[in-house]
Amino acid sequence: MNHGSLFSGIGGFDLAAEWMGWNNIFHVEKDKYRNEFLKRKWPNAHSYRDVCDVDYKPYRGIINVLSGGFP
Repeated sequence: MNHGSLFSGIGGFDLAAEWMGWNNIFHVEKDKYRNEFLKRKWPNAHSYRDVCDVDYKPYRGIINVLSGGFP
């Protein structure tokens, strides 16, 4: 399963996905500190800062689960 995360915070959904054996493909987090943390924790996932600036087309048909935290 492939997972994408919006409004990721410190990666709670990403961590749960990892525990499930899923691949974290990308995360989006606006807060600079939290985004840097996510990059260190999941270096192979694409990292974005703004949900409005992401081109989601490359992920069409790849992402099985899309999670989103409440801002």
